[in-house]
Amino acid sequence: MRWTVNERIQHWILAISFIVLVISGFALRYPDTWWAIPMVVGDSIDLRSIVHRVAATINTAVAVYHIGYLLFTTRGRFQLKQLILKPEDFRYMRDKILQNLGVKTQPILFKHYTYWEKFEYWALIWGTIVMLVTGISLWFENFFLQYFSLFYLDVARVIHYYEAILASLSILVWHFYFVIANPETYPVNFSMFNGHLTHEEMVAEHEGELKEILEEEQNKV
Repeated sequence: MRWTVNERIQHWILAISFIVLVISGFALRYPDTWWAIPMVVGDSIDLRSIVHRVAATINTAVAVYHIGYLLFTTRGRFQLKQLILKPEDFRYMRDKILQNLGVKTQPILFKHYTYWEKFEYWALIWGTIVMLVTGISLWFENFFLQYFSLFYLDVARVIHYYEAILASLSILVWHFYFVIANPETYPVNFSMFNGHLTHEEMVAEHEGELKEILEEEQNKV
């Protein structure tokens, strides 16, 4: 079992809210583009703002739930333990680079998560925090202006914009490659739907964990 039903629901809520945030956010920034025009009602930006804020609220809610899930459930604590970067991850990264260069041919025994999955996860956490802090500042700008200068909001707006670009590109280029274009998972990684990895996928990217599972099953016999 790669993902439980709970984890898959979290993933899909996060994915959908993220896509809506990207579309509505750039519609606010570029209201004259063809894909933003349907969201513009007359001279008002209310529709775009409402959609963006609802999606942001949902995204934040699932993030808060995810933190609780990691800290207060047995399965969540297991996942958190697997997601923590360890010294061996950097050795795996070195070995993977050497393997891609043709210098190393020995299989790399990745465990539950590969180093790039861990990097992507923690990048998501960092990006969510940045977008949440800057987004709340822009949403409640009158409140924040009571305590901070206009310069702070200008900086928050710039950071929010460029972090949005970075996050969008990281999903389109990085995440989509590993779950769609990657030869080991093409045409798509079906674990997001059924929660399972095939034996071939386990051998390709999680052989270390596969060996542990097989050894554990053998010991039970």
